[in-house]
Amino acid sequence: MTPTDLPTARFSLWQVFAYGIPGLPLALMGIPLYVYLPPFYANELGLGLAAVGLALMLTRLWDVVTDPLVGYLSDRVPGRHRRKLLMGSGIPLLIVSLWFLLRPGDEVGLWHLYLWGLAAFLGWTMIQLPYTSLGAEADPSPHGRTRLAASREGLALVGTVLAAALPILIGSEQPGEVLAAVFWLMALLLPVAFVVMARGAPEPARHHAIVDWRRGWPLLVANRRLRTLLGGYFLNNLANGIPAALFLMFVADRLGAEGWLGGLLLLYFGAGIAALPAWTFLARRIGKRRSWGFSILLATVSFAFAPLLGSGDVVWFALICAASGLSLGADMALPASIQADIAGIDSREGGGDRAGLFFGLLGLATKLALAVAVGVGYGLLALAGFESGDADTTALALTYGSLPVIFKLAAAWLVFRHLSDTEPQLEEAST
Repeated sequence: MTPTDLPTARFSLWQVFAYGIPGLPLALMGIPLYVYLPPFYANELGLGLAAVGLALMLTRLWDVVTDPLVGYLSDRVPGRHRRKLLMGSGIPLLIVSLWFLLRPGDEVGLWHLYLWGLAAFLGWTMIQLPYTSLGAEADPSPHGRTRLAASREGLALVGTVLAAALPILIGSEQPGEVLAAVFWLMALLLPVAFVVMARGAPEPARHHAIVDWRRGWPLLVANRRLRTLLGGYFLNNLANGIPAALFLMFVADRLGAEGWLGGLLLLYFGAGIAALPAWTFLARRIGKRRSWGFSILLATVSFAFAPLLGSGDVVWFALICAASGLSLGADMALPASIQADIAGIDSREGGGDRAGLFFGLLGLATKLALAVAVGVGYGLLALAGFESGDADTTALALTYGSLPVIFKLAAAWLVFRHLSDTEPQLEEAST
C-alpha cells in the first residue's frame, strides 16, 4: 500500500482554507512578543532586562502544566462543538490580556507583566490546542489531515511574515508602536477568523468513548510512535531554537549586517511559505515521515555552511536563510499531521478521543525545546566568555551554526530509523 492509494480527503478547498485562517492572527504574537516586548518593558518602562527576562520565563514555565491540562480538558468538554466552544472562550481572555500586556500605562511593575503575560499565554493555549485537535479529527484521511495542517501552518507563516513586516508597514520600529499595532490586528482579525472557521469547517461528532486516565495512561506510555515523534520533534525544535535565539547577534556581530535583519527574516519565512505546497505534495507521494526527514536533512546541509561565514558575507547567508527556510513549512505542518494520525490510531486501539492531550504534549515539547535552546545557546556563549560586540566571534559562529547541525542529525536519525509510517495502519483500519 502506497500513500497515493489512501482514501481521498473529504474537505473542499474552501473548507480547508476556512479551517486554516485562524492560524494567521494567532501567529502575529510570535516575533513581537519575543523581539519587541522585552526591550519595551526593560528599557522604555525601566524594569530592567534581567527582571523582564525572568518574568517572561516564569510565565512560560506554566505551559508545562497548562498545555497538557487544557489538552486533556478539551477532550472532555461535552457537546458536538466542544473544540470550537473552548476556542471561543479563549478569545476574550486573550484579547483582554493583550490589551493590558501590549498597551500598559507608564507606571507598571513586574507583577503586571507576569500576571497579564500568564493570562495571555493561557488564552492562547485555550485557542491553539483545541484548534489543532480539530484539525486532527475533522478529516479522517491521512492526506486530509496534511491539507488541514498545511493550511493552518501556511497561513501562520503569512501571519509571521506580516508581524516581521509591521515596522515597515507602520513606518516605525519603536517597540511600543509595534506592540500597539499587534494588539489591534489581533483584536480585529482573530474574532473574524474564528467566525469564518466555525461556519466553514465542520466539527465531527465524538467517534470514540472517553477513556478513564487510569486505563488510558498505560496506553499512552506504551505508544512507541508517540514517544519517537516527541523525541524527534523536541530535537528538531531545539536545533531550530538555538539559531533563532542567536540570530540577531549572528547577523550584527558575525556578519556586520544589522541593517539586513528584516530582509533576512522575510526571506526565511517567505521561503517556508513558498515550499509548503511542495512538501504537501511530496508527503502524498512518499509519506509524511520520509518527507519530514528529508526536510530536516535539507536544513542540516544548508546550515552546515553558516560557521564558515564572516563579516560581509550577507549574500551567502541569505542563500542559507532561503535554503533552510524551505524546510520550515515541513517542520510546521508534517509533525502535526503525523501526530493527528497517531491520535487516530490510538483512539482505534482503545485510547478513546484524546487528540487534545496528544497536541498538548506536542506543544509542551515545542516550548521545552525553545526554553532549553535559549539556555544552551546563551549558556555556551557565557562559558566561552563571549559578549555582544566582541571582535572574536568564533564561539558565536560555532554555537549558532554547528550545534544545530548535531541536533538536526539526531532528529533525522530518529525519524528515519525509529519512527514508523502512520498511513498504512490507518488504511488497514479503514478497509
